[in-house]
Amino acid sequence: MKIENCYSVSEINTIVKGIFKYPLFQNITIKGEISNYRGRNKSGHIYFSLKDEKSVINVAIFRNDTYALNFEPKNGDFVYAFGDLSSYPPSGTYQLICKEMMLQGQGDLFLKKELLKEKLSKEGLFLEEHKKELPKYPESITIITGKNSAAAKDFEFNINRRYPISKVTTYYTLVQGHDAPREIIKALHEAENSNPDVIILGRGGGSSDDLIAFDDENLVREVYNCKIPIITAIGHEINLSLCDLVADKHASTPTGAAELAVPNIEDVLKNLFQIGSYSYSLIKNKLSTFESRLSTIKSKKCFADVEYVFEDRINFLQNTKITINSLINTCLDKNLKRIEILSTKLHLVNPSN
Repeated sequence: MKIENCYSVSEINTIVKGIFKYPLFQNITIKGEISNYRGRNKSGHIYFSLKDEKSVINVAIFRNDTYALNFEPKNGDFVYAFGDLSSYPPSGTYQLICKEMMLQGQGDLFLKKELLKEKLSKEGLFLEEHKKELPKYPESITIITGKNSAAAKDFEFNINRRYPISKVTTYYTLVQGHDAPREIIKALHEAENSNPDVIILGRGGGSSDDLIAFDDENLVREVYNCKIPIITAIGHEINLSLCDLVADKHASTPTGAAELAVPNIEDVLKNLFQIGSYSYSLIKNKLSTFESRLSTIKSKKCFADVEYVFEDRINFLQNTKITINSLINTCLDKNLKRIEILSTKLHLVNPSN
C-alpha cells in the first residue's frame, strides 16, 4: 500500500465539491419521479428525491426558489427539475440544487414556448433598441386586464394613489383560455386608436398554464407593433411570458406596473417646490447683483450731484464763449490795422496826390 498520495476525508470531499463546479454539472435538467417528499421544513427549504427505474438522486429546493413553483409537488409526480449539481462535503453526498421545476405534462408547452421564443429572438423582437421610452408625466393611461380581477383593482388603486391627475381608462378582456389572445388583440387595437400616453397589459401572475394566452405569437407581435408604449405585468421574473419579453417595460406585479407608469405626485410636487426655490434664489441673486451695481453707479459724483455737473458744463461753455470772443476781437483788430496800412499806401500812390 502506498501512502504518498494520502488525503483526509474532508480534503477528498472538498475536491469532489470543486469538480461539480464544472459547466458540465451546471444548469442541467433532470427528469424523474418525486419520492420521499415531506413538504417544506422549518426554514422553508424542500428536500426530496428523484428516481427512475434504476437510480435515485437527492434534490434540494432552497426557500427563495420555492416561490417560483407553480404547483404543489407530491410523491409520484413526474417532473423536470432544472438546476446545478453540488456536493455536501460533511456527508460526502451530492444532490441537485433545483432552481425551477415543472410537471412533465407541461413539457410540450414549455418546448413550444422556447421554440417560439428562439424564433422571435432571432427576428430581434426582444432587443432593447426597439423598446419605446415611457412618458415621464402621462396624462392618459389605458389598462387592459381581466374583469373583476385583483389585478384591475391594484392597477387603478395604485395609479390613482400615486398620480391622481392622470385619466385612467380600463378595457376588460379574457386573460386566459382559447379566446383570450383574440380578445386582448381587439382591446389593444381599441386602446391604440384612443391614443393614450401609455398602455398597461396585465393579469398579475399565475401558473404556466394560466399564462399560455400571453405566449400566443399573434398577440406577441401585436404588442411589439403597438405604437403606444406598453407596460406588462403578466408573469413573475421566474415565469415571464413572451409578451413580457417583447413589451417596452415589464413589472412582476400590478403595483410595480403602476410605479413604472406614473410618478409619485408627492415627488413631483417636491421637485416643483425645489425648482421654484432654486428659481427664486437665482432671481434674488440677480436682483441683488443689479442693485449693487446700481448703488455703485449712483455713488459716483456725476450722479450724486447732478447740479454740480450742470454748473461745471455751464462754466466750461462760458469760458469757451469768452475765449472765442477774445479770439474774434484779436482777429478783427489785426485785420483793421492791415486795412489802415493798405489805405495809407493807396493814398500815397494815388495819382491825384
